Amino acid sequence: MRVLLNAVVLLVFTQTLSLPAVADEPLTVPASAASVASVAATPEPASEPPKKNDLTIDITKVCAVPGYPDAARRFGMQGKTIVKLMIDETGKINAFELARSSGWKLLDLTVMRAIVGCQVIPAGRWIPSERFIAYLWQFDKGYTSPAVIDQKSCQASEKLRIADDKDKELGIVVGIYTDASGKVIDAKVQWGSDDEQLDQESLRIAKSCGYAPAERSGKRIGNAGSIRFVAKAVQ
Repeated sequence: MRVLLNAVVLLVFTQTLSLPAVADEPLTVPASAASVASVAATPEPASEPPKKNDLTIDITKVCAVPGYPDAARRFGMQGKTIVKLMIDETGKINAFELARSSGWKLLDLTVMRAIVGCQVIPAGRWIPSERFIAYLWQFDKGYTSPAVIDQKSCQASEKLRIADDKDKELGIVVGIYTDASGKVIDAKVQWGSDDEQLDQESLRIAKSCGYAPAERSGKRIGNAGSIRFVAKAVQ
């Protein structure tokens, strides 16, 4: 079983790279964060009452999530993918929903593809249950200090605002890449909305923001980051 959690990976950044595009693959995982059903499982004969699922799930041990994609290594993409699991009566994942993006569609899809049909608890007769799990994509903490956004520098918007931890919705997620001066040199929508105008508005805001440059060993470097946007409340 090969998983990657708290992995130590040495990165080399260049300022000439552009963020990779992630193609939609609807036959495997949808381009949206909607629920995904896997292969239906047949429960065992009713020999005893189903048990309550109160087990601790370590997704890094029970599902074979692959290591960092090459593009993610090159750009230093990091973050936490949070997924809501629907676990059936046999102990397998039969549906799931992306609750919070890592900031990178490439990393989120890597997790989502791996967990379809995964046997997350021992086979048996269980009461169907739901569970939130988090998969952490993280390089060695000591290798760099990431670029830090200056939210006051971002251009204002009548429709969107930058989300905070209290905002539970997935929102619109934009991946950005900053150069050694902290300037955004590339941005792409990772998870969009049903409104193309809002998606474009999120890109406009993201590109306008300034950052304190990322550093490695005291030297300023280019760095990947992401911004999550949510709709402003209607007045």
